[in-house]
Amino acid sequence: MKDKYKNIKNKSQPGNVLIYSLLVIAAILSTTVVISNFLQTSIKQSQTIVNAQKAFYAADSGVEKLLYTIRKQEILPDFEDCSVPLSCRWEKSDKLVLERRLDLEKNKSTQIDVFNPENNDMGTKLESIGLDWQGTNTWLELSLIKWPAEQSFSWNSWQFGDEQEDLVVQKFLYNGESATCNYPAASLYNYKIRIKALYGSAEDLKVTLYPIDDRGGQQLAFKNMLTYSVIGSSQGANHLIKISLPRFSPLLGMFDYVLFSEDKIIK
Repeated sequence: MKDKYKNIKNKSQPGNVLIYSLLVIAAILSTTVVISNFLQTSIKQSQTIVNAQKAFYAADSGVEKLLYTIRKQEILPDFEDCSVPLSCRWEKSDKLVLERRLDLEKNKSTQIDVFNPENNDMGTKLESIGLDWQGTNTWLELSLIKWPAEQSFSWNSWQFGDEQEDLVVQKFLYNGESATCNYPAASLYNYKIRIKALYGSAEDLKVTLYPIDDRGGQQLAFKNMLTYSVIGSSQGANHLIKISLPRFSPLLGMFDYVLFSEDKIIK
């Protein structure tokens, strides 16, 4: 009886080995498939990161080329290729810039040209300037200088004892994190404004323009501002950079001092 049992047990061993072998092979194949998929995913992700970096550098190069084209060549491109080694393109936005936002550190200032640089004889229609910022102890100094909205004009020479309004920089002081500057008959002139933070920083400063006193009427656009989208591409990856910049650099600075001389001052 024992010999018969041993024969049956020996005969079943080859079948068990075959099953074990199939199970081991299946486990190895499953593990190989999982590792292969993981490696393929990692390679794709790495390539995607590389392409994203290339797209970023392409967009960044496009921004530099755009600034050079506008500032140095004085050309306003609407939609075209950046013509740089990397793939990118420019798109000019027709969306109006209705507000200026920035952070001003203590004793720092910013200058904004409030006029259409392409057509000086068009008045700004400006009657009210809105200022909103964060900074409890911060005061804002708003300086304005104006000139007639005419096709051509000349600055009159200043003589001792004269008080010509054209040559006066008018200043206003505000605090309280919100202020409105109403200016009479401002719509007949073009303006340059300067904003300076005093006694503290003005964070998230927002500047807005209006055609009626006390921020009345529909907001006016900053006609000196341009908005562009620069898109860099690399093998399916895209990177978008939006920039806003003045059409021209400020015509001249606004200063807090005056030079007096008996002779001509040559710059």
